[in-house]
Amino acid sequence: MAPETSEITTRDVLQQINRRLELIESDVRAVSEKLDVSVQTLNEKIDTSVQTLRDENAASDGKREVSVQTLNDKIDTSVQTLNDKIDTSAQTLNDKIDTSVQKLHEKIDTYFRWTIGIVLASWLSTMGAILFKGSL
Repeated sequence: MAPETSEITTRDVLQQINRRLELIESDVRAVSEKLDVSVQTLNEKIDTSVQTLRDENAASDGKREVSVQTLNDKIDTSVQTLNDKIDTSAQTLNDKIDTSVQKLHEKIDTYFRWTIGIVLASWLSTMGAILFKGSL
């Protein structure tokens, strides 16, 4: 009796590829959700900061007379600073996402090449066995 050997079929390989792609898709979705949460948090912080600045400006208007231009300049500077921080944070998040996506693409590329190599080696082995058996 010959010992049983387990063979990987094309269907098995494609199922493995499909599963890995599903895992990668879920990772990308998770990163996207984290980005959405981070952007929402940043928006809330900005809204809170702007509201705080507006409240402080309204209180100081009641206590002393301050020119409207000075208040507008303060708000514009604060908003510009916050916008710069948001731009920097968004760029950092985009860079992290791009790096993660690049790593995922490299993994997919490596797995794909291995799969193609295994398929070709299996095909060559099968063809060699057929040809060798036919020549005997």
